[in-house]
Amino acid sequence: MIRERGLGVRIYGKIACAVASLFFLGGAWLLHAQRRETGPVDEGFTVTSRVVYTNGAHGPLLADVYIPMKEGVHPGIVFIHGGGWKNGNRHQMIKLIKALAEDGYVCFTIEYDVDPVPFPASFHESLAAVKFFRDHAAQYHLDPARVAVAGSSAGGELAALVALNPSGLPLGTGLAKYEAQAGSASAVQAGVILNGVLDLTDMARTHEAGMITAYLGGTCEAKMDACKDASPVFHVHPGAPPMYVGHGTADQTVPFAEAVAFTNALKAARVPVRFFQAEGGRHTFWADPRFYTENLEAIKEFLSIHLRGGAQAKFAEK
Repeated sequence: MIRERGLGVRIYGKIACAVASLFFLGGAWLLHAQRRETGPVDEGFTVTSRVVYTNGAHGPLLADVYIPMKEGVHPGIVFIHGGGWKNGNRHQMIKLIKALAEDGYVCFTIEYDVDPVPFPASFHESLAAVKFFRDHAAQYHLDPARVAVAGSSAGGELAALVALNPSGLPLGTGLAKYEAQAGSASAVQAGVILNGVLDLTDMARTHEAGMITAYLGGTCEAKMDACKDASPVFHVHPGAPPMYVGHGTADQTVPFAEAVAFTNALKAARVPVRFFQAEGGRHTFWADPRFYTENLEAIKEFLSIHLRGGAQAKFAEK
């Protein structure tokens, strides 16, 4: 009896240890899943990944932060990926992100709600990302007074909206809309718009009309107020931050004419604008080796002027 009892104690003891080990390992796994991973240090920046910046329609939304290793605080850029508001991920613009992090910019690249979650959810999430980024300036070695927003395609639309309408108020709000922008925690000092969707009322008349309908949750005609509200060209106003607009002249998804109309509207409002025209470039021209380096250098020059106060350059339209 004593021997059997001792054996039972030993067995129960082993079971208890095994259960405790499982709890420990399970807890460690959960901590790993939520852990902010750092590296690589050999590229001139560190990466803090899987940062929860806000909650979306289906749960937490994540971002990655690329922080230069240079001493001091740095200007920053919030990156918003493309994908027709129905797919894509925060790693889409990674080559540009790494290049700009190596150049001394804190880069914050986000995910956001896509189809079937309609506008304006992704716009408000993008505004929340800028606010979160600025609120954590000390942690990310960011200068909160020098923040830009950048995006491609659908992300270009969102980036342009953030730059032009940081208050998030709809069109028709009047002077209150622009007064609210001045003190907004989501205001940025520059925008970088790459092959962005800039006029949804125009896109709704093209072969991409279905994409616009899915984004708005209805046709542009049926939701005209939202269609215009989601179109950056209708938000252009004097006093808006400087804009870099890059577009391929042969873009098969977003007509080049949209970029022309948008830059003309910016110029008419006396907003500083740099228009990079990729001759023969198709959609997402910035990833094409023919244009990558020239476009990157032009972006660096633009940001140096408007975020670092570099010597003014005479921008020739290309």
